[in-house]
Amino acid sequence: MDFESQYRINEPSVVCENIDGEVVIIHMETGAYYTTTGSGALIWQFIEQSASVRQVAEAVTAEYQGDPMSITFAIAPFIMQLVDQHLIVPLKGAALPQLVVTPRADKPAFIEPKLEVYRDMQNLLMVDPIHEVDNDLGWPEVSQN
Repeated sequence: MDFESQYRINEPSVVCENIDGEVVIIHMETGAYYTTTGSGALIWQFIEQSASVRQVAEAVTAEYQGDPMSITFAIAPFIMQLVDQHLIVPLKGAALPQLVVTPRADKPAFIEPKLEVYRDMQNLLMVDPIHEVDNDLGWPEVSQN
């Protein structure tokens, strides 16, 4: 992984919300939804700001206790998982943001980021009115494609 790479949220296909430190992510095209907390939520926050992988690693290292190299090596697979799930996409030519990181005196121990994947509501999300409302009935129809 190139540590100078930048990514962005795969909008409009992906929507997300941070609710009390847990990021809930929905991929509107697949109907899958995801959650992440702790270091994963922090990484997501920095990706939302278009930070480079290097900036993310430096910021997370400043926020958590642990070996900086171990933290850096834990971040790359998490970001690749976000890419593989089509939640984020490469961002080319964007200016690097100025991240604001205020390290706490009582830094928590670093726990590897984890992306939880849920597919139990895929069918329901795919029939949701936000997907298919351009028919005369005004109610969604399941696509036959």
